[in-house]
Amino acid sequence: MLYAEDLTVGQRFPFRTYPIEQAEIIEFAERFDPLFIHIDPVAAANGPFGGLIASGLHTTAIYQRLIVEAMWRQVAGVAGTRIESRFQRPVRPGMTLTGQAEIAAIALRPEKRNAVVTVRSQITDGTDTVLSVVLDAVIHSRPDHPRP
Repeated sequence: MLYAEDLTVGQRFPFRTYPIEQAEIIEFAERFDPLFIHIDPVAAANGPFGGLIASGLHTTAIYQRLIVEAMWRQVAGVAGTRIESRFQRPVRPGMTLTGQAEIAAIALRPEKRNAVVTVRSQITDGTDTVLSVVLDAVIHSRPDHPRP
């Protein structure tokens, strides 16, 4: 397990690849975001994006899956306290998503035996960023870390 004291600014956690297909986009959107641009390929072709695109909520859910696998399963996290997302390009069927998370800042709080860690992440289609995320999370200090 990695604790706050084990992390360093600039440390990276690469994401695996995640292929996204039309059926998954439609299934997610029918349940959570049933706009025509996410569920109807014919109507979406005549829409503002010129074809079917994944919901931003779906893209965010994929991000969450990838960062949990790459980082949060090995870091002693408590909870996120802030998240900022920016959708930069539409996610389309047939794309393969990947990316990474990077530790941007660490503010140790010895009195609370934790730290607020800022993590910057990008999801890409292999070339261009489709989603960027800045997250602040509370991370436990090492259990043997002394109190001030």
